[in-house]
This record gives sequence, structure tokens and C-alpha cells, in this order.
Amino acid sequence: MKDINPTAAKIADIAEKYIQCRGFNGFSFRDIQDELGIKTASIHYHYKTKQDLAIVVFERYLERYQMALTAIEQQHTTAADKLTALANIFITVREEGKLCLCGMYASDFYSLTDSLNIPLDRFVTFNEQWIEQVITAGINDNEFSSQLNAIDAARLYFVSLEGCMLISQFKDANYIKTVVNNYFNVVLKVKTNI
Repeated sequence: MKDINPTAAKIADIAEKYIQCRGFNGFSFRDIQDELGIKTASIHYHYKTKQDLAIVVFERYLERYQMALTAIEQQHTTAADKLTALANIFITVREEGKLCLCGMYASDFYSLTDSLNIPLDRFVTFNEQWIEQVITAGINDNEFSSQLNAIDAARLYFVSLEGCMLISQFKDANYIKTVVNNYFNVVLKVKTNI
């Protein structure tokens, strides 16, 4: 990800907040103008189109997300703790009144440029592969059943996090906690309390 100047970064930060709270179609450059106190022409100077802005927002988000997973790897030793830490990212985002950027883009997918297909696919693949590696380590360390299929379990965990985050909009963050606890108890057969 290339560096962007401070004004472009502020614009991207505001856009990210709006996308996570309202969706891609739920804001305009005028909303950013009003919040940032600059003219729409200044926003267009940095981002010719809203689609250009959406790409930069997602690239920055993906980079920070990958760093968060690296931190989880460094701070936790057991597979269960790593999966719980990942779930806590989703829970924290929901408690802030936001949703995962990937989920929000997916809900507005047909409004987005094809240029976002690759980063979105990269986000999903990255998550599924990371979770698969964690589950495989848990199987190898006898934390989880050796009968578990790590690929299927990883995909199920990721879609559970994304899906329950969307449903939690009309529930609350506790809904995510319940789904994650059920995943641990039913799929991984491990007791946990998030």
C-alpha cells in the first residue's frame, strides 16, 4: 500500500467509517465535505471517483487487518485463544456500532467496480487460510479432534463471524459471542467463554 498524504488519509478514514456504518451506497462526497470542512472539489483532487476511494479504503483496511492477525499470532499460543482473539476483533467492531468492511462491501457488491473483486477475494482467502492454519495447529497439538476437517471448519468459522455480525445489527454484539461459543462447543468440541 502506497503512502497517501494526510488529507487523503482523513478522507479515507471518514469514508471507511461511513461504509462500515451505512454501506458504500449510504454516503456521498458531500457527507465527507461536511464532516471534513473542505470542498467536494478537494475530495475529487485526491479521489477522482467514489470507486477510487473505495479501493484505497479497502486496501488500507486489509493491511491493518493483516497486522492485527500477526499480533494475534505473537500474543497467543493456543489455537483456541487465537480463534477467540479473532472473534474479539469482530465483537469490538460491532460494539463500536460498525460492521466488517468486507461484509459491507459484499452487501453493496453490484454497486462496486470490478477492481474491488480481487481485494475482496484476497480478504476472504486470507481469513480462511489463516483460520485453517490455526485449526490445523490445534489438531496437531490435540486441542481439537483429529477428525476435524480444517478447511471446512475454517470456512464455517469465517462465515459464522461475517454472518452473525450482519444479523447482530438487529440483535447486539452478544449474538456474535453466542455464535462463537456454539462454534467452539459444537464444531471444535472445546469449552470457551467469550
